[in-house]
Amino acid sequence: MNKNYRIPLLLSIMFLSVATVLYFFDLRISNSCSTVNYIPYNIWSLVILFFLYVITIFLFWRESKIFKRKEVTLQKNLKMATDSLNDVQSSLDDAVEKKTFEMSVINGSLNREIAERIQAEAEGLKLRKRLHTILDSAGDGIFGIDLEGKVTFVNLKATELLGWTREELIGTSHHDLVHHTRSNGQDFPVEECPIYMAYKDGQMHFEKNDVFWKKSGDNFMVEYTSTPLLDNGQISGAVVVFKDISRTKRLERQLDLIVNSAGEGIFGLDTNGNVTFMNKAASIMLGWEMKELIGKSHHQLVHHSHADGTKYQESDCPIFMACKDGQVHFKSDDLFWTKDGSSFPVEYTSTPIIEGKTLTGAVVVFRDLTTFA
Repeated sequence: MNKNYRIPLLLSIMFLSVATVLYFFDLRISNSCSTVNYIPYNIWSLVILFFLYVITIFLFWRESKIFKRKEVTLQKNLKMATDSLNDVQSSLDDAVEKKTFEMSVINGSLNREIAERIQAEAEGLKLRKRLHTILDSAGDGIFGIDLEGKVTFVNLKATELLGWTREELIGTSHHDLVHHTRSNGQDFPVEECPIYMAYKDGQMHFEKNDVFWKKSGDNFMVEYTSTPLLDNGQISGAVVVFKDISRTKRLERQLDLIVNSAGEGIFGLDTNGNVTFMNKAASIMLGWEMKELIGKSHHQLVHHSHADGTKYQESDCPIFMACKDGQVHFKSDDLFWTKDGSSFPVEYTSTPIIEGKTLTGAVVVFRDLTTFA
C-alpha cells in the first residue's frame, strides 16, 4: 500500500476507535439522565471528533503537500548534485588520465634524456681518452692555457721535454714555470710573450728562436706556435705546440761552420732565382755582404752580362735553369760580376734542391778561376 494513504487510514481507524469508545460511554451517561431536552453527549462527541478528524486530515494533507514539494525539490537538488558530482568525477577522471599520460610522456622523455646523456658522457669519456691517446702519441709538446695563462692540459711529450709532471703543470702559470727568462738571462715580461699575446689579441703567433726552461733549471731551444682557442666565438685560451730544436740548431751551426770554412763560394736560390743564403767565401769574392744579397735576384746582381758586355738573358742562365728543370747544370767558363762592377772568370755547378718531390730552389758552388789558374 502507498504510504501516502496508509497514514490517513491509520488515523481514521484510530479516530473511529476513539469515537466508538466515547459513544458507548456517552450512551451509558445518557441512559442515566432523565432530562427531556437533553442532547446526548455521544452526538456532541461524534461532532467534535468529526471536526477534529477533518482538521487533522487537513493539516496532515497540507503538511504532506509541503513535504512532497520539499521532497521533489530535494530530489531535484540531489539529482543536480549527483549530475554535477558525476561531471566533476568525469572531469577528474579525464584530468587524472591526461596527467597520467603527460607524466608517462615526461617520464619517457626523462628516461630517454638520461639514457642519451649517459651515452653522451660515455662517448665523451671515450673521445677524451682517444684525444689523450692522440696527444700523447704526438712527437711535439702540446699544452693548453686559459685566459690567466694557467696550464689546462699537457701531453706526454711536453712533460718529457720540460721535466715537469702533469700534476705539477696543470693549474700553474706556464710563463712563470718555463718561459720566465730570455736566452741571455734577462727577465721575459709576460706582456711581451707571443704565447700570452695569442689569447689576448686572438692572433696566431709563431716563434722559431726562443727558449723554454726545464724543472732542472736548464733551458733548450724551441720553435712553437701559439694559437688562440675559441669557444662559441669567444677566446677561452690558447693551444701551444712546440718542439725542441736544440739538435737542429747545433746542426745548423755545424753546417754554417762547414759552409763558411769552404774555399769555394756557395749560395742558395729559391725557385724565383732570389738568394736565400751565402757563405763567407762567396761574400768575399763577390764583394757583397750576405744581408745585401738575401732576397735579391742573383742573376741581376752578379750574372747579368757576358764578357763582351751584352745582356745575359736569365732564361739562358744554367744557374736559373736548375731552379726550373730540376737538372744539375755545370759550366767551366763563365763570368760573375762583383759589387764594384768588375768581373772574374768562374766555374760553377748549379744543383736543384728537391724537398720530397717538390723543387724548392738550387744550390750553387763556384770558384774563382783566377785563383786556381
